[in-house]
Amino acid sequence: MPDAQPYAAGPATQYKMRPSRVLRTIAAGGVARVLKLNTSDAKVAEIFAQAQPDALWLCQEHTTASLEAIEHQIRAAKASDVDTLVRVARGSYSDYVRPLEADATGLIVPHVMGAADARAVRDMTKFMPLGRRAIDGGNNDAMYTRVGMLDYIAAANTERFVLHQIEDPEALDEIEAMAEIEGVDGLFFGPGDYSMRLGIPGQIQDPQIVKVRERVAEVARRHGKIAATVAGKANVKDYVSMGYNLLNIGADVIALASYADDALSAFDEIGR
Repeated sequence: MPDAQPYAAGPATQYKMRPSRVLRTIAAGGVARVLKLNTSDAKVAEIFAQAQPDALWLCQEHTTASLEAIEHQIRAAKASDVDTLVRVARGSYSDYVRPLEADATGLIVPHVMGAADARAVRDMTKFMPLGRRAIDGGNNDAMYTRVGMLDYIAAANTERFVLHQIEDPEALDEIEAMAEIEGVDGLFFGPGDYSMRLGIPGQIQDPQIVKVRERVAEVARRHGKIAATVAGKANVKDYVSMGYNLLNIGADVIALASYADDALSAFDEIGR
């Protein structure tokens, strides 16, 4: 009898994709805790993962990180059973699927501008019957052909997720339609760029921004989607009360800069 799952190197039940820690946390009613990395060093990812967040946020939108560097960071996180979320560059289809094939647990897609854009992202990142993603199966995520094809398709659609960033007023106008789309897994409010678009750069607690933050959370949760945003230690409780169930707090560059400044301040009293 021909193998119904041609990518399987053994029985179909023997090999499985790694399940998502973030999705497990959220399904249990918890809040997924995320740390961000602007550096592309796998050792920094390893140090952060050992702190046991639910995920590390890696970035290819605003950094020079190569896909190879991202792959090493993903591997370092997985050693501590920590998910990775890759914020992709808005480019070709391959810019979306390659991080997933390197076994990133989720994608953060910046500046999704409306329902049509969200559907296009869905189609590139979800396998049938949700989308039109092409299949390979010979990479990290499918354990280099060991995961059976049907198991791979099912797990990639259920144990991997895509967060659509709401960073522009145009997206807010269509947020209900975006949240209704099957295969849009979550909405991620980006207050920094939203404040830029409103002409109030950096004023992320301005009443206009607060109103949008509240709306994104409300719409996402009402439609059964992940509600994600960035937070500081002082407002974690407020954002959770608002409905957010995935929060990024802190970043490696903030930690490194603060440490360096604080360490050198020991010399302030003696001068140079």
